[in-house]
Amino acid sequence: MRAAPGPRDLGALPAAHRALVGALDADHDAGALGARGAQSVRTALVIDAAEGRHGRELVDARLRDVDADVRLPRTSTEARTNVRYFDALGYHVVVAGRRASAAAEATGVEAVHANGSPQALEAAAR
Repeated sequence: MRAAPGPRDLGALPAAHRALVGALDADHDAGALGARGAQSVRTALVIDAAEGRHGRELVDARLRDVDADVRLPRTSTEARTNVRYFDALGYHVVVAGRRASAAAEATGVEAVHANGSPQALEAAAR
């Protein structure tokens, strides 16, 4: 029969707990990555607001149906914020328009530079 744990045994419990939680987290992350694979990189379109319009509509209907996160910055500051945000989250960033393209250049983000919304939509589909 085993004796009840002593004070020294109890001191090891927090370390053992941390090791177990770390192992489970690593296993969960690896499993999730394996299930999603390399194709799981999300896409973000950062398109100048003027480029993202269609006629009188404030947002081109094609941008609503795309499988990507879309931002339509109105200022250079908004464009830089959007580009940095998506890059920090690991998104594949596509930019279109003068402000969005300049934001990618200024922040050093490796973005795909598209010539307008139609080309940005094509880049998002790849």
